[in-house]
Amino acid sequence: LSAGAMLTVVAVEASAIGTVCVLERASDGARASVTLSAQAAGGLSVAAGTAVVVTAFSAGWVLSAAGRAVAYIPNEIGAALLYNERVTR
Repeated sequence: LSAGAMLTVVAVEASAIGTVCVLERASDGARASVTLSAQAAGGLSVAAGTAVVVTAFSAGWVLSAAGRAVAYIPNEIGAALLYNERVTR
């Protein structure tokens, strides 16, 4: 995927592990699937035909629909920056 790519949602299916969205690039028909957890897809309203914008930056890609970030896909640099730590008070 290149910076600023426009994709279209061609299919949305619920699965045991979350919601699977199949995205297609109009210019050459390349397809990619993204699996969203139930929590991530909870407030999301994405149906077939929805336009998704892909924005590339140094740490990966952000997928957004209707001005809302839908998913962050880290590259090697972005993955190295991610970690999970419980915050307690």
